[in-house]
Amino acid sequence: MFTGCSKPNADIAQFKWLEGKWTGTEGDMETFEIWQPIKGNIIKGAGGVFSGEDTLFAENIKIEIIDGELFYVAAVPGNPAPVSFKLVKSENNSTVFENLKNDFPQRVFYTKNADGSLNARIEGLRSGKESKQEFTFKKVK
Repeated sequence: MFTGCSKPNADIAQFKWLEGKWTGTEGDMETFEIWQPIKGNIIKGAGGVFSGEDTLFAENIKIEIIDGELFYVAAVPGNPAPVSFKLVKSENNSTVFENLKNDFPQRVFYTKNADGSLNARIEGLRSGKESKQEFTFKKVK
């Protein structure tokens, strides 16, 4: 899908806009992502979904430079190893990471909106059909 794009800049500083604590709601669920300040060639984070006192989903995430290229890496309980998504597009506080070999998702999108909110979207084939999940966050710290 994005293979024809020019190689994105492998500068971790372009993700400074992600730093901080982000929260949102999706129906009766609370969502969050926390991104720590950039240290060297990595920005670490964590994300999750709660319903009341129950944790429905949790992951450790990071964006890092590997062999001169940027990757979004997600470590999810139940997966035998972290999954890496290569940066394929980055411009104007909007990014696309892709791993077409992953079961779901195959693409991870982040966009910081003009009002300061953050949109995150995952998409790809799930059981042979296109599927996506979208999350909207407001910065709280």
